[in-house]
Amino acid sequence: MALPDLTRDIDDIFTHSWYEIRAEAIDNILDANVVTAALRDRGCFTSQTGGLFITRTIRYGQKTATNIKKGDTLSHGEDAIETMARWTWKYTEAHAQRSLMDDQKNSGPHRIKSLVKTKLSAARDALDRKWETNLFAAVNTGGSAAEISACRLERDPNSLYNILPTSTYHDSGHHLGFITLDNTWWRANYKTANDPSVINLLPDMVNLYNTCGKNKSYPNLIVTAQDLFEVYENTALDAAQIVKNTGNRLADLGFDVLKFKGRDMVWTGDITAYTMMMLNTEFIEIVYDPTLWFDMTGWKYIALQTERIAHIICATETICTRPSRQGFLGTYTS
Repeated sequence: MALPDLTRDIDDIFTHSWYEIRAEAIDNILDANVVTAALRDRGCFTSQTGGLFITRTIRYGQKTATNIKKGDTLSHGEDAIETMARWTWKYTEAHAQRSLMDDQKNSGPHRIKSLVKTKLSAARDALDRKWETNLFAAVNTGGSAAEISACRLERDPNSLYNILPTSTYHDSGHHLGFITLDNTWWRANYKTANDPSVINLLPDMVNLYNTCGKNKSYPNLIVTAQDLFEVYENTALDAAQIVKNTGNRLADLGFDVLKFKGRDMVWTGDITAYTMMMLNTEFIEIVYDPTLWFDMTGWKYIALQTERIAHIICATETICTRPSRQGFLGTYTS
């Protein structure tokens, strides 16, 4: 077989091999991180095919009722109670690359399979690491308000820190979904931690939990750092409250899951030490386009080189339609 024909055949083998393992690769990537696994388990991954923006109608006001008596003028006029939040698509990619020399050296069928496995495994691992870092990427707080607002707009998906900012971040002209955070109804709840954590963690958690829930809709997923997870496990007063969950999918995947007021509590090494997030996943979505979801592009030569390259691309964005139901607790010094 001539080398150009072999190269085309290897192209096809790569593409076919990826789509054979694609569903399993998606499961492995999204279930490798406890938070993406938890969000997926709660139905937070929602699909949208195409569209210039991801949009949601946000209700922020209430109509006013008025008591009347005979002879009163009735109320009239439109009430400003709704607005639209919009997010732009973000794209994450990893590439597989090989050279003409790779094709020549791996021309036997068993060598081709080994080459394909090695290259695709590396690309899958890269996507795995990137999904994990995207979810907890720090928000840039330097520069002017306009620069801060735009710092993640063009390229990086929202992280949970975009949804759960610190109090300083609230006051610096940031926005979420093109709605600025100087609107109090569009802010997550921030609670300053009261040291030491071994004494105050539980009452701080109770206060933030109630503040977020407002006696209506409470957080249902608590994400914390390993240090606070261990403080909670060691010092919570009611042992029945922190019983480890062994009957849900997160536990089945091998993650350590505790309970707080019946809600799952997990830890990750990606979150800032001695901090905690309280998430109401009813209002959090990871929107993805099923037509560009871990899909592989065609193979092409790199200009003036013997290298050929293909990319695996995901179109997605993390959105929140009710920041006021989310909460952030931080930061204990110990």
